[in-house]
Amino acid sequence: MMSEQQLREAFAAAQAMPDGPAQHTALDGAIRAADAAGEAKLAFEFRHESIEKFVFGGDDRRAFLAFSLSLAAYDRDPEIGGPGTEHLILWQFKWIVNALPEFPDVPLDRTYAVLEDMRARYLRGGHSLHAVHQARWQIALHVGDLDEAAAAYHDMITAKQDSLANCSVCVPSAQAWYLLTLNRPEDAIAVAAPFADSWCRTQPERIRTNLMLAHLYTGDLRKAAELHRAAYRAMRTERLHFSALGTHLTFLGRSGNALRGLELLERHLPWLDGTTSPHDVLVFTAPAVLVLNRLAEAGHADTAVQGRPGPDGRRPATTVAALRAELTALVEQLAARFDARNGTTNQSELARQRMTAPQLADSVPLSVLDTAGRRTRQRIAGVQEQIAAHTVAGDAAAAALARLDAALLLRDHSDTETRYGAAEEAALALERVGLAAPLLRARELLWQLYRSGGQHRDQAMVVLDLLLAEPSLTASRRGQLLDESARLFWGDDRAERSVLAADQHGMAGDRLAELRSLSDAVSSARHAVWAPAEQVLARADAIAAAPPADADPALWDTACGRLNLIAAWWYDSEDRDDEALARAELAEQCRDGVLRGGAAAFTGWRLLGRDRPAEAEQHARRGLDGADEDDTRRLHAVLAVSLRAQGDEAGADALVKAHDLQAWELDDDGYDYDDSEDEDD
Repeated sequence: MMSEQQLREAFAAAQAMPDGPAQHTALDGAIRAADAAGEAKLAFEFRHESIEKFVFGGDDRRAFLAFSLSLAAYDRDPEIGGPGTEHLILWQFKWIVNALPEFPDVPLDRTYAVLEDMRARYLRGGHSLHAVHQARWQIALHVGDLDEAAAAYHDMITAKQDSLANCSVCVPSAQAWYLLTLNRPEDAIAVAAPFADSWCRTQPERIRTNLMLAHLYTGDLRKAAELHRAAYRAMRTERLHFSALGTHLTFLGRSGNALRGLELLERHLPWLDGTTSPHDVLVFTAPAVLVLNRLAEAGHADTAVQGRPGPDGRRPATTVAALRAELTALVEQLAARFDARNGTTNQSELARQRMTAPQLADSVPLSVLDTAGRRTRQRIAGVQEQIAAHTVAGDAAAAALARLDAALLLRDHSDTETRYGAAEEAALALERVGLAAPLLRARELLWQLYRSGGQHRDQAMVVLDLLLAEPSLTASRRGQLLDESARLFWGDDRAERSVLAADQHGMAGDRLAELRSLSDAVSSARHAVWAPAEQVLARADAIAAAPPADADPALWDTACGRLNLIAAWWYDSEDRDDEALARAELAEQCRDGVLRGGAAAFTGWRLLGRDRPAEAEQHARRGLDGADEDDTRRLHAVLAVSLRAQGDEAGADALVKAHDLQAWELDDDGYDYDDSEDEDD
């Protein structure tokens, strides 16, 4: 039987795992262990905290069970949770009631019962029914009751949006989808466009996807293409967006881009077998059939494509025609199951429409090279001519290399869409023709763009995994990439990546780079509870004590000084004051004036805290030689406080006045070490 501490540790370890099936299994295991130990309150807490992981990780069935048991436990004992428990349960109702209709084996009566329970609880709590009405019209739309959907939609848009309503981006996103089903794309744009750049857990990808379709329907093809590129870039690495990818297949199938649709289909076809929601499978697969229909109509029925993975994980070769037949049968089977459960023919009719939707444009240009502004076209006009000429000549390899030239020309373009789009297109084209070395260069470019983009860490990490899997990459370059990736993280995640980088530098025989990476790890460790920190510090100290014969003395001295200052801060965070002070004093012996200044500021404040102002003054005066602007202020503050503590009020006042020191600076023992190497180049 596990103790409470062991149970909490097991649950924390599960929470720390990457999102996905393995994490869900671990969370479920921790919950079951709490049940087995008779820890009802702990089991409730674990379930309560796991539901969001299950929902957004695509494991709705686990979410259903966890929510049902949590709700029953709460009804038995309303004190089982904390102060915000009721509000969170009412919020989770929305996730559950929206997901239940997506499983044809869940009776519709069960969904309506949960919806009614949700409504009753919202009313008892004095909450708006905004979210209840939204769930009503979405269920009505699913079964094809357009009158009920219209009534519920009206009730929603006229209800007050309180703290339990869906977020200010998701509501207009859902409204846009509803209006599109009624063939009102202009109204959909009016509702959703103001929120196209707003953020939440699933946004703005979803709202941009809906706007993409609306602009296609209104004939604004350029805008539709821009929205496709921007939304798909964010969606393509997250299974959470699997159903919305079907909308992108619809766009590609109806905009004259069936070949691009086939690329998307081949990339995401393996996700079919890892998706628990039958409805998500249906709304992805029906538009996939549309793309395959377009290809067959254009004479590509015998084109070879990758099929669905077999039991061994391998993807057998098949053809457009064969894959179309397989997916059509799957669509018809799933739609029939939903209709049998719902007592309507709505899902079969929707599926038929999605598989046979008419084309709306002969060819919507998707390349940023075709849709870029005038100045950009002038910069790459020659390269575009080369791409066109090579394409006409059937030389796909040369065309792909020309796309890489364009991407390199546009890497500093002011428009992020142009920068990313050009690099992505080059990498895709080079991957398709199998040019390994240029593809590596394109991925390096993508890595640099994504990691400097702020909002693209997930995409950056996908590219990083591809780069690290490249056999030709040297250990030194692997270390550099891992160092760069560490800067995208914080705390223990960052520290662990820095250690991996150090390992690679060690394999390459670069002791200076290894020392720097280990120092980075210790620096990150003081912002987190990271068990290996002291062991890593000892490894760094051992390297620092044995410089290689060919080491540059100045660079090595700076690296050792930086390590000592970082160690001082780490010991300080562990309340090991004597060791912290000793390491800071070692850092003051460094030749680098900036490091000496930072170390002297650290030492000065610590000595003042020990009531040793004369020594603090000495350290501060020595540290001024070479200190940067920030540390110069801190050192003058140390001097002012030191002089006042020694009775020299006039000297202290003169320093305060000369340097315009503020009152808070004279009580600032919380100075933190600003490691300039943490900044991206």
